[in-house]
This record gives sequence, C-alpha cells and structure tokens, in this order.
Amino acid sequence: MKHKIQDRKALALMKIYNKYIVLLFISIVFTMQITAQGHIFRTQNSTPINSVLMDGLSVLKASTSAYKIKQDFPNAVDGIYWIKNPNINSGTPFQIYADMTTDGGGWTLILKNSTNAGWTYLNTIGLNNGTAPNYFPYTSNANIISTSSVNYSIVGWADFIKKSTTGFQYMLDAETRGSYGGIWTVNNNISFTSSSNASTIASGAITRNIKFGTWPEADDGTNLAPRMPYYTNSGNAYLTTDADNGGNWWGALVTQYSGWTSAPWMASGGVTSPTNIWYWVR
Repeated sequence: MKHKIQDRKALALMKIYNKYIVLLFISIVFTMQITAQGHIFRTQNSTPINSVLMDGLSVLKASTSAYKIKQDFPNAVDGIYWIKNPNINSGTPFQIYADMTTDGGGWTLILKNSTNAGWTYLNTIGLNNGTAPNYFPYTSNANIISTSSVNYSIVGWADFIKKSTTGFQYMLDAETRGSYGGIWTVNNNISFTSSSNASTIASGAITRNIKFGTWPEADDGTNLAPRMPYYTNSGNAYLTTDADNGGNWWGALVTQYSGWTSAPWMASGGVTSPTNIWYWVR
C-alpha cells in the first residue's frame, strides 16, 4: 500500500514536471518567433536597412559615392558626405558634395568653376580635392551653390565614382542650378579624363536624357555640344565639349583664357559667361 501511494506521488510529480517542460519549450519558441519578427520589421522599416551600410555622414561611415548613399538611404538629402575608394587618395576618406534631389538624386559633384583664375591643365582634374584629412574647400552647402570663388575638381577620380563602366550618367548646369545644361547617359566605356573628342550623340556613345532650358544644341561650335567633356591641352580650354580640337571654345568647362568669368558656355540661347559651372557624375 505504501509503495502504491509513493508511485502515485511520483506520477503526479512527473506530470507537473512534464507540464513545466512543455511550457518552457513553448515560451522559448514564442520568444524566438517574436525576436525574428522584430528583426524583420526593423529590416523592412528602418533606415539604413542594416548597420553595415554606410551613410557617409562621418569619416567612419564613408560610402563609395553619392549614388551608393542614395541607394542605401533613400531619404538622404543634398549636402556634404564622406566617401572613399582604394584607388583614390590611397583609400583615405574624403568629402564630396552630393545632389540627392535632381532626377532622383545620387549625383557626386566632380567640378565647380566659379572663376577662370588659378586653373592649369594639371589641376583641371584635381583641385581643392580634400586630399588632406578633414579638409574640404567649402564651409557650407550654400557656398557650393553660391558664387563662392573657390574652384573645385575631382574629375580625375570620377571613373572610380561612376556607378558602372557603361550606362553611367553625367550632368551639367550653369549660372543657376538646373539651368543651361542637362543630363546625359554614356553608353560606351569612356573615361572622364579622355583626350578624345569623339563621344557624340550621333555616334551613339551618349544619349541626352534631360535638357535644362531651351538652348539650341548643335555640333557647330557655338554652344554646349552633344559630347561628353574631354580633357585637352590644345586650344583655349582644358575641359570642353566642343568638337574643334584646336579652339575648344564654346561649351568649355574650364578655360585658360582670362577674358571669361568662368568659361565660355553658350553663344546663343543661353549664357555666354556663367558665374558658375557644375559638373556631376552618377
């Protein structure tokens, strides 16, 4: 009789023990599900998507281009960002200005010409380019868009910043943002430092996507030509869209001639001597 009572007590304790084991298992599974769902929610609804992505807002979070930042952070706004590339500045991060608004954003500024003073053939592709740590020639976003006389160029680095070898885009505007220029897609593998003047719309090397304004576009040497800017040490310009490999006059981004406020731009239908010229890559 004594053994039967002990057996019943042991059986009752076993049932209680099994009940706690089951409850503990259910609690663990439920906690794991909640944690997983919370991770999915954060992944789908937070910016950035995860902590690995770099927002470019500090030297430690340097990304690779304005385009990359805009892809990873769709809500990114116009402003100064940090980027880096092993082929640029020995991999040391540097600051750039990004247009995160025009045509969907993601544009890295590669040149700003506000005065003809100080330009040379060599520094046309690299001027005030942030090679020293924590250095940038502009103190605010407003100075980059304003008539600040500080010139700037990272044209020599643009090939490492563009989103792809072909299908990348460049943007030009002058005088005021979104004026006297446009957006073009480059369909061939053309370097930003190419010395060739052969990249025309007619040959299929480039496609114009958007025109800023109603200026007449023709390859006749009188306006901004349908050609990707090329780098030259011949004629009157160091960086130009003009077809004439001897004069390089209208459609010049940088000139060696002191008679222009910044550079010759459009002889008709536009502005001949803009106070600012901006050159962008995406």
